[in-house]
Amino acid sequence: MQLNEDIEVIEFEPALYVKSLDAIIVADIHLGLEWELEEKGVHIPFPTYEPIVKSLRNMFNYKPAKKLIILGDIKNEFGDINPEEWTQVQDFINDVRNLGAEPVLIRGNHDNFVRIVLKRLNVEFKEPPVRMGKYLLIHGDKDHELPEDESIILMGHEHPAVSIRDSIGVKHKFKSFLYGEYRNTRIIVLPSMNPLTMGTAVNEVDVNNLLSPILRKIDIASFTPILLVQGEALKRFPKIGEFTIQ
Repeated sequence: MQLNEDIEVIEFEPALYVKSLDAIIVADIHLGLEWELEEKGVHIPFPTYEPIVKSLRNMFNYKPAKKLIILGDIKNEFGDINPEEWTQVQDFINDVRNLGAEPVLIRGNHDNFVRIVLKRLNVEFKEPPVRMGKYLLIHGDKDHELPEDESIILMGHEHPAVSIRDSIGVKHKFKSFLYGEYRNTRIIVLPSMNPLTMGTAVNEVDVNNLLSPILRKIDIASFTPILLVQGEALKRFPKIGEFTIQ
């Protein structure tokens, strides 16, 4: 699905392809999340790494880009990187390179201490905001000053989703891309790449309870969601302010 002449939502995956950067863009991988949940008593019956890598391969089969840009939170633990995360981060970087691409990480709020691993693997680790051509790449956890030009902001952090009801009244939540404008700047918010993180139903939550301080200060009701059923469907919906869930 084309968003403009340079940006494409990769078919059925939580990722963008940006032609001018020859890069696939993803956000919020949260490697190691299942270990945190297990420690809290929530049993996950399947490992999440395998579906994450399957999704990664699907992306590069669709668009064999030269870069994979991660908009923050490659790992999950806030504190020191644990052994499971250490292994998965290394495996993930190797999997990206085996697909012929070079990974770039824009720092997110979960990426404490990951610099040690990335330095050993010679991976670019950048503090946001990062300018690449007309694009401004951020995670989304900080209240960056937004440009008032024709930049395009790509961000994660929010894990956007949309809730809808079916014909018999059952509510369903779907991961979603969000795109819209603030002043003259276009903003695109990516869903989380981790299958366990469904995220914030932006058509249900009060704007003051959104995770990102950037989204809290803009008119998110004017943003358009693209619902994702991973591996199956993409569907553009009306603007957030034009439909509600009862």
